[in-house]
Amino acid sequence: MSIKLNLDESLFDYVEESLEMEVSGKTIGQCLDSAFEGQPALKRVVFHENGDLNYGIFIKVNEKFVYSDILTQAVKDADGIEIVYVAGG
Repeated sequence: MSIKLNLDESLFDYVEESLEMEVSGKTIGQCLDSAFEGQPALKRVVFHENGDLNYGIFIKVNEKFVYSDILTQAVKDADGIEIVYVAGG
Protein backbone atom coordinates (compact mmCIF):
# COMPACT_ATOMS: atom_id res chain seq x y z
CA MET A 1 0.00 0.00 0.00
CA SER A 2 1.39 3.39 -0.96
CA ILE A 3 0.50 6.49 1.02
CA LYS A 4 1.84 9.97 0.28
CA LEU A 5 3.08 11.76 3.41
CA ASN A 6 3.70 15.51 3.42
CA LEU A 7 5.45 17.32 6.24
CA ASP A 8 4.89 20.90 7.30
CA GLU A 9 7.69 23.17 6.03
CA SER A 10 8.64 24.03 9.61
CA LEU A 11 9.81 20.40 10.03
CA PHE A 12 12.38 20.65 7.22
CA ASP A 13 15.34 20.83 9.62
CA TYR A 14 14.39 17.42 11.02
CA VAL A 15 14.24 15.41 7.79
CA GLU A 16 17.14 14.00 5.84
CA GLU A 17 15.83 14.54 2.33
CA SER A 18 12.39 15.79 1.40
CA LEU A 19 9.17 17.06 2.92
CA GLU A 20 7.30 14.54 0.75
CA MET A 21 7.69 10.79 0.98
CA GLU A 22 5.96 7.56 0.12
CA VAL A 23 5.16 5.44 3.16
CA SER A 24 3.30 2.22 3.79
CA GLY A 25 0.88 1.02 6.42
CA LYS A 26 -2.74 0.27 7.16
CA THR A 27 -3.10 2.93 9.87
CA ILE A 28 -1.80 6.46 10.36
CA GLY A 29 0.48 5.15 13.13
CA GLN A 30 2.01 2.51 10.87
CA CYS A 31 2.58 5.11 8.16
CA LEU A 32 4.31 7.42 10.62
CA ASP A 33 6.49 4.55 11.85
CA SER A 34 7.45 3.92 8.23
CA ALA A 35 8.30 7.59 7.73
CA PHE A 36 10.41 7.81 10.89
CA GLU A 37 12.65 4.83 10.16
CA GLY A 38 16.16 6.26 10.29
CA GLN A 39 14.90 9.74 11.21
CA PRO A 40 15.02 9.91 15.02
CA ALA A 41 15.08 13.72 15.16
CA LEU A 42 11.80 13.93 13.27
CA LYS A 43 10.24 11.27 15.48
CA ARG A 44 11.21 13.22 18.64
CA VAL A 45 9.56 16.36 17.28
CA VAL A 46 6.32 14.60 16.37
CA PHE A 47 5.96 12.18 19.30
CA HIS A 48 6.13 12.66 23.05
CA GLU A 49 8.10 10.07 25.07
CA ASN A 50 4.80 8.42 26.08
CA GLY A 51 3.90 7.75 22.42
CA ASP A 52 1.29 10.49 22.04
CA LEU A 53 1.60 13.25 19.47
CA ASN A 54 3.46 16.27 20.78
CA TYR A 55 1.64 19.52 21.47
CA GLY A 56 1.20 21.49 18.27
CA ILE A 57 1.30 18.45 15.97
CA PHE A 58 -1.84 17.83 13.96
CA ILE A 59 -2.60 15.19 11.36
CA LYS A 60 -4.65 15.60 8.21
CA VAL A 61 -5.84 12.78 5.96
CA ASN A 62 -6.96 13.80 2.50
CA GLU A 63 -6.94 17.45 3.63
CA LYS A 64 -9.23 16.86 6.65
CA PHE A 65 -7.99 17.11 10.23
CA VAL A 66 -8.17 13.93 12.30
CA TYR A 67 -9.07 14.52 15.95
CA SER A 68 -9.74 11.13 17.53
CA ASP A 69 -8.08 7.72 17.36
CA ILE A 70 -5.43 9.35 15.24
CA LEU A 71 -2.77 6.66 15.27
CA THR A 72 -5.21 3.77 14.85
CA GLN A 73 -7.29 5.34 12.08
CA ALA A 74 -7.22 3.22 8.93
CA VAL A 75 -5.86 4.59 5.67
CA LYS A 76 -6.13 3.18 2.19
CA ASP A 77 -3.97 3.11 -0.90
CA ALA A 78 -3.51 6.56 -2.46
CA ASP A 79 -4.59 8.46 0.68
CA GLY A 80 -2.58 11.51 1.62
CA ILE A 81 -1.36 12.21 5.13
CA GLU A 82 -0.05 15.59 6.21
CA ILE A 83 1.75 16.41 9.43
CA VAL A 84 1.00 19.99 10.44
CA TYR A 85 3.08 21.71 13.11
CA VAL A 86 1.54 24.74 14.82
CA ALA A 87 4.00 26.50 17.09
CA GLY A 88 2.55 28.43 19.96
CA GLY A 89 3.98 31.46 21.56
